[in-house]
Amino acid sequence: MSASSPHEQTLAVVVGGGGEIGRAIAGRLSARYRIALIDRDEARLRSASAVLPGDTLVAQADAADEGRVRAALAGLDAAERCSTLVIAVGTTEGGSLTDIDAQAWSRVVDSNLAAVFQSLRAGVESFLAQGTGGAICVIGSVHASAPIPGYPAYAAAKAGVLALARQAAAEYGHHGIRVNVVTPGWTRTAHTDGRLAEGDAGALLDATPLRRLAEPDDIAAAVEFLLGDGARAITGAEIVVDGGASLLGGMSVLRAAPRSLLGLDGPPGR
Repeated sequence: MSASSPHEQTLAVVVGGGGEIGRAIAGRLSARYRIALIDRDEARLRSASAVLPGDTLVAQADAADEGRVRAALAGLDAAERCSTLVIAVGTTEGGSLTDIDAQAWSRVVDSNLAAVFQSLRAGVESFLAQGTGGAICVIGSVHASAPIPGYPAYAAAKAGVLALARQAAAEYGHHGIRVNVVTPGWTRTAHTDGRLAEGDAGALLDATPLRRLAEPDDIAAAVEFLLGDGARAITGAEIVVDGGASLLGGMSVLRAAPRSLLGLDGPPGR
């Protein structure tokens, strides 16, 4: 990083930084920022921080736990001024609207919407206290607008994530705080590659205009843009990274996909 970089000596915090998408985002941002990772899984934190350049800060916390995520962000802020926040959290559990029980519904909503709410609020409060503004990017999902049978809680929670991010953008823009969303479609990770190997993925690719699935680094590239100076006039926006599948209803082909591909034989997670 050059001495003239506007981001020198500032911190980029990635909540959910232990996941594959979170790691890719941290890797992208590490060229311009010092990186801090927050994740509830200590082993994932260690693994992710080990491959990042420089002195990476880590904090173990469940993003849905208000007290712990606030404490984690406060501790990181004390070490170095945070100018950038990425929220890449969420898991899911399969089950139709009539099958999913209240406990499973709450777990999915907590890990997706409540976790984003707690992290977003803590980040906004930190930026307000600093008085210098900041940039926030939240990872959403095309499931919010392209539902797949068997995931009602996930679809509802991700729709809430988009609405919450836009609300924050509208409320705090005059403080110099920007909030945007990157919305992945089916993204190739170790988890989804295994799922695709089990099912017939040909129909999914055929219904995707670019004939390719997104990689974690594709998601990271969109995040990097929205956090950077080139997006200084952009807030409350959503960038969909799905190879164009949602344009032509490509996600709808999954309605006829094998149960193992959809993850209905077990919770897929992130």
